[in-house]
Amino acid sequence: MSGSKYESMKIPILKKADYSTWKVKMLMFLESIDDSYVDIINDGPLYPEKVVPMTPTDPEHYIRKEKLEWSDVEKVTMLKDTKVRNILHNHLDNIMSNRVIFCKTTIAIWDALKSQCQGILEINKNRRVVLIQEYEQLEAKSDETITDSYDRFLTLLNDLSLVGKEYDKKDSNTKFLRALPEEWDILISIIRHQYDLDQ
Repeated sequence: MSGSKYESMKIPILKKADYSTWKVKMLMFLESIDDSYVDIINDGPLYPEKVVPMTPTDPEHYIRKEKLEWSDVEKVTMLKDTKVRNILHNHLDNIMSNRVIFCKTTIAIWDALKSQCQGILEINKNRRVVLIQEYEQLEAKSDETITDSYDRFLTLLNDLSLVGKEYDKKDSNTKFLRALPEEWDILISIIRHQYDLDQ
């Protein structure tokens, strides 16, 4: 794709933990090149066929054409599957590429990647539950400064965001203030009255 108008587009290399994000980005990228590429991923290549005339023993039916029988248009159509397979392999690390190297079609690669990464998705679902519980039960530690507590809270919010859980600013700011120990009540009161918790 060197020298093409798509050269500057950033395509991620698949990391198993980031499969959901990679999938969305890859589909958008493929659609930006040719919207039929997404059809190839979803439905597979449409192999050229020819009619076999009816005989006294068999009804009329279709069979795949031999490659030598393909028309120029059919060659271009079939080449699209090869192009998409190439794009996919170029955006997999060596480990993932080796796991799908023997897949003959784009749809086979796509399905294999989904299968390979599905376990990570389940782990992320479980992690999401654990992080939400951690958020709901958040309390500042006695040996922490307010800065330490806030840094830990921001890390938790970032981790939640990575597994698809977002809280609005007011909710998260209120949550943090409620997590602070009672000895900081005066400071908490000042913050509540002087600052907009929606910010």
